[in-house]
Amino acid sequence: MTPTPSQHSLHSDSPSKRPPTPAKDLEYGIPHRPTHQSRASTPRLSHQASSTKSNLAWGPLHPCYPHPNPHIPLTSPLRSTTRIIRIPRDWMIEGDLAPTFSHTYPEVLGPWVSESDFRNLIKNVNEGLTAAFSPYGWRAWLDAVLGVATGWLYEDLGFAGVKKRARDVELLIEEWNAKGRKGLDKEDGDLVKAIPLRRTGYLCLDIQIPDPHVGAVDDEGDGEETPNGSAAGSGRGE
Repeated sequence: MTPTPSQHSLHSDSPSKRPPTPAKDLEYGIPHRPTHQSRASTPRLSHQASSTKSNLAWGPLHPCYPHPNPHIPLTSPLRSTTRIIRIPRDWMIEGDLAPTFSHTYPEVLGPWVSESDFRNLIKNVNEGLTAAFSPYGWRAWLDAVLGVATGWLYEDLGFAGVKKRARDVELLIEEWNAKGRKGLDKEDGDLVKAIPLRRTGYLCLDIQIPDPHVGAVDDEGDGEETPNGSAAGSGRGE
């Protein structure tokens, strides 16, 4: 029996006959949307933040957003005069094998840290952390064998290669801080520094700068926003 045109139309529209689409087939995975940028700009005024045409809206996730400084005591005068620019992890470099950080240059650092200086810091930190945490080197295997053989006493005594190389990265950051920034007076030069990675748990690289008075900084619910864009009151501290 030959199918009628109406029957043929019903068969052709059957869901089982339709090819899968990325939006409905889970095997396609999450569509990749490249969002990496080499530079991140910041609005000059807080009211311009909502109208800026950028891929990332102005807020705590923006690379240029000046966060309240959690690395100083609550009673410190630096609480109201310094801010933190947070450099996030970049999972596209080494995945979860080693903590590496984004090369995106936040232009809000411009008055204090040059782009070349910033990129050199990130490059050296990423290379040091990759060498320290990579599980594929011969030293990582040797440390694992000696750790098991000594009941992890070998690692407790600080002989493991990962601990030594992690200390080398911390020394690199201290040297970068001690070098000072060219063209800055002593007061600003003392304020600009990278925070040790131990204080952030290697989740981000925090750079302390003088308050740039850019955008609206809310002290994460603990302070009140002031007209100049800084936060009044106290927030979390260590």
